[in-house]
Amino acid sequence: MTGDMVLRVRTHAGEQTFRLAPDAAGRTVADVLRRAGVPLNTRCGERGLCQGCDVALIAGHLSSDAGPLQDWADATRHLLQGCLHRLVAGTDVTIEIPARSLLTHAPQVVTSFRLDVPWASQPVWQRTAADCAWSYRGEDWTRDALVAVPALGAAIDVGTTTVAVVIANIETGEVLGQASALNAQARLGDNVLTRINLCMTGAEHVGHLQRLLVEETLAPLLAEALASAGQGAGHLAAIAVAGNTTMLHLLAGVDPGPIGVAPFDAAFLEYRRLSASDIGLSAVSLPSMVGALRADLPLHLLPGAAAYVGADVVAGTLTTGVAYRQAPCLLLDLGTNGEIVLQHEGRLWGCSTAAGPAFEGAGLVCGVRAGDGAVSHLWFDEDPRRMRTEVIGHGRPLGLCGTAYLDFVARGRRAGVLSPTGRILVDPGRHDTWRDPFHGRVILVAEGAGRRPLFVSEADVATILQAKAAIAAGITCLLRKAGLSAGDVAVLVAGGFGFHMHPDSLIGCGLLPGFEVDQIALVGNSSLAGAYASLLDSSFLDELRRLATRIEIVELNLEPDFESIYIDELVAP
Repeated sequence: MTGDMVLRVRTHAGEQTFRLAPDAAGRTVADVLRRAGVPLNTRCGERGLCQGCDVALIAGHLSSDAGPLQDWADATRHLLQGCLHRLVAGTDVTIEIPARSLLTHAPQVVTSFRLDVPWASQPVWQRTAADCAWSYRGEDWTRDALVAVPALGAAIDVGTTTVAVVIANIETGEVLGQASALNAQARLGDNVLTRINLCMTGAEHVGHLQRLLVEETLAPLLAEALASAGQGAGHLAAIAVAGNTTMLHLLAGVDPGPIGVAPFDAAFLEYRRLSASDIGLSAVSLPSMVGALRADLPLHLLPGAAAYVGADVVAGTLTTGVAYRQAPCLLLDLGTNGEIVLQHEGRLWGCSTAAGPAFEGAGLVCGVRAGDGAVSHLWFDEDPRRMRTEVIGHGRPLGLCGTAYLDFVARGRRAGVLSPTGRILVDPGRHDTWRDPFHGRVILVAEGAGRRPLFVSEADVATILQAKAAIAAGITCLLRKAGLSAGDVAVLVAGGFGFHMHPDSLIGCGLLPGFEVDQIALVGNSSLAGAYASLLDSSFLDELRRLATRIEIVELNLEPDFESIYIDELVAP
């Protein structure tokens, strides 16, 4: 057709060609690609606040508010934000999309967990109205009405970035099926503050985010997990959900806006019992082989302790046994935020630190989420001029995930490649270090798909140091509150990021200042463990409620020493 434009898109999987109608002119690259079925990682809601949707202009013209832009001679090094650049009428365009900019880049999600406390066989579906007197709904359910319900339950961890679902027999504890995926809300923001701020701009965004979570994330995952278990939706007796406070608000359709401004008050922290129809879950069409979810299917939302110490952290405090140990111990849940709970002599202190999304590869030149094709670990071998890497899956690497960046800081410092402040040290014997025109001094890690160099820049190292310093400063503040030193405390590291970390790198990069490797244990997805345990033993819900009220919240922004500690931790030890 006359006036049609051609858009050629190169990715690690090959090249696709799209013929676009004339009305595509003036639309952003991100908008055009989303309609073409190649959505970009527009994690800031297409507001130009991040580099999630970066693309490289190989040939043709694009325009932006700053004016027209011609293709670059070295386009693979000059990345443009797809949400800010538009197609030009009558112009054919060729772009290249880094793997990290694709929303479809599948994340690696941890569904592994352990339960370090005993449980009784008291399935949650046996709770009577009297048992649930402290819930906000208080329906008049009776044991007689529930006793015929099949004994299957779904445990769900709703994370800011990823969501995990486990189907279990809630009388025997046997795990029958599982599924996990990216939280569809990520396209509107890669952290809770971005999503909270979006809700503050208009009430309609609360409903939009709820639909993304319920219709595009939970429903497909439940269908997948049930199918893997060989079970139908009608066999589900209950769903238990853990997550941070913002995610549970959005799941329930409650505005999280007050969480984003002082005094950071949540609309609810207590246990809530909803139904599938309350959140629109039963209205979502599932595959015929799975069937429909009952409208009255109960959803048990686990209780949280504070706006930024949510049900996921309270769940981990219980299921790991942190709350009951005689010796001092610390639970660290690593993710976009770092939540920390310290227990000493029966007292519990909790805080949250804004580490940002760097641990998930965001904002880093060659950063990607942990998934197939990501460099997950790296080592400087005996000869520090050589580097060895480990890649998730098969084929050439697509980028580096957060665990590799922490390895780089810890092991690069040990090998003499990095200075204490994160500068890349020049070694005349190295041929893999150069000064990049856009990113400054860099060091090559691997050759990626399409022979694209995957490297770490000094700016990347600075970003990682800032993220790890926030965690380290939070830990130090809690230890001072309790009058403890690092050598006194056992550390349990929870969360998907922590589960894949090497303890020597956690210590070597300075994230766990003053600790030793033998003090550290990796416990997996303790949030999912809490939801799972609540299905099997309804008394866990009561204990979680008690624990939530016992945690003394430490507001790090009010701690007089936090800023100076944070600055001290902005180094590689």
